[in-house]
Amino acid sequence: MKRVVLTLALILFSTSVFPCLIFFFSTGGHVIIGNHEDWTARDARVRFIPANGKLLGTVVFDFESEGLIQGGMNTAGFFFDGTATPFVPLDFSGKEDFKGKDFWLTLLQTSSTVEEAVAFIKKYKVPDLERVHLLFADRSGKSVIVGAYDGALTFTWRDKPFQVLTNFNIVDPEYGGELPCPRFATANKILSGQDPMKHVKTILAETTQGELTVYSNLYDLTTQTVEVFYLGDFSKSLTFNLHDELKKGAHGIMLDILEKK
Repeated sequence: MKRVVLTLALILFSTSVFPCLIFFFSTGGHVIIGNHEDWTARDARVRFIPANGKLLGTVVFDFESEGLIQGGMNTAGFFFDGTATPFVPLDFSGKEDFKGKDFWLTLLQTSSTVEEAVAFIKKYKVPDLERVHLLFADRSGKSVIVGAYDGALTFTWRDKPFQVLTNFNIVDPEYGGELPCPRFATANKILSGQDPMKHVKTILAETTQGELTVYSNLYDLTTQTVEVFYLGDFSKSLTFNLHDELKKGAHGIMLDILEKK
């Protein structure tokens, strides 16, 4: 990622130090998400959380030492993740305080579509959004980048077959001095070509930050699968089907298992 749920440590660093990336495209009946999580921790893990009552089953990624969800997908085919951006103060007048334990997990467990997630996030005070922007996507092929500018939330809806976000403010690229980076241009160029499905790993490989990229993911929201790579090594991976994993009950897997493959 990208940091969707900010740790206090992230607040102390420049966004350029942790240059995460997310991309989305829809082609041939498949909705694909790719992302990098750039960070200094090495205890990354994937967790599977079964449905509970009205709460959807989910796969989420975090760091064991932090326990803060960075992003994930649910059984309705909804996805979210985010990247750090320059600080934008937000006006939370009229917004509710979130009373639950984990805002981002609750959003993932209760949102079946992009529209539902947008409605959820508009309702509450979300200080994280002063320092991150998010990609919401669902299996219908809808996607939107949720960010902040000029004191208010912004919603940049997809207007072409793909969307990309890195660390600059998508509404005003010059804001905060975090200008569009080569990774953004690289991903856009490949996605603008023919049959991007054949080149998804190329996008990841050409935008990685080496071992600073702790893990990289490829989600297929249509088939409910996620392929995971570790430390910028795209020669080996783990692939999970969400529904199959949820049948095993709640469990987690440390991603450094890939170093032993």
